[in-house]
Amino acid sequence: MKKNNESPEDAGQENGKNVFSVMMKPEYADKDHSKHIDFKEATVLGVALSINNIGGGISAGVIGLSPLWVGLLSAVINFLALWMGNYIARIFIAWNLSKKATVVAGMILIAIGIEQIF
Repeated sequence: MKKNNESPEDAGQENGKNVFSVMMKPEYADKDHSKHIDFKEATVLGVALSINNIGGGISAGVIGLSPLWVGLLSAVINFLALWMGNYIARIFIAWNLSKKATVVAGMILIAIGIEQIF
């Protein structure tokens, strides 16, 4: 039961199984606040993030792209992004850059934003 002074966002944080609350704030997937997600939490997060692909699939269908190629290229790009992220994480760990990861991530986001402007 929800308390009266509790916002819907707080309720979603307590109930990490709510896929829609996880879609709005992915950090809600860690329902026990352990900074480590287990299999169930990862499954809810994966489902929530996969729902985001529905718009791209509909768009691809509307413009007449082959579903096979869209799915295949999406899978390949996702695999490469995950592999590259793990590779970069290993470099951060080897160089002891984990303490500066937030700064590096911020710089990358700023660079992406500047690139999008031009």
